[in-house]
Amino acid sequence: MWLKVIIVILFFGVVFCLGRGLYFLLTDRSDSQKLVNSLTARVSLTALILLIIVVAWLSGDVNSQAPWLHR
Repeated sequence: MWLKVIIVILFFGVVFCLGRGLYFLLTDRSDSQKLVNSLTARVSLTALILLIIVVAWLSGDVNSQAPWLHR
């Protein structure tokens, strides 16, 4: 259960960084460093989410419910 909570919190962080990046893209014309930092944080959070899911899957905490895997 705690794993799902962490993934959801990180997902909301990704959405927040995406919104910040859009805001900086539309308003801040002089310095693009804020935009780059926001998008770097978004990519880092997404990579962290993927890493957590892969580690949880390999350790058996997360299982696939795909019908073609249950023959």
